Amino acid sequence: MIKNEKQYNAACARIEELLKVVGNDTPEEDINFIELDLLSDLVADYEEMHYPVKEPEQPDVIKLRMYEI
Repeated sequence: MIKNEKQYNAACARIEELLKVVGNDTPEEDINFIELDLLSDLVADYEEMHYPVKEPEQPDVIKLRMYEI
């Protein structure tokens, strides 16, 4: 579990490093793939707790739909 912002930043930096060596063809048994998978889950959990995404308000949804058309 990531406990603070310093650990979060370190985990994000490590993920950036791992993304350079792990690709779609990397086997799931590869140590870098495993580390990337675990760190990604930890970062996602931390972000969910500390940076929640709020529900959009109705006027914003309408504006988006109008823009898309």
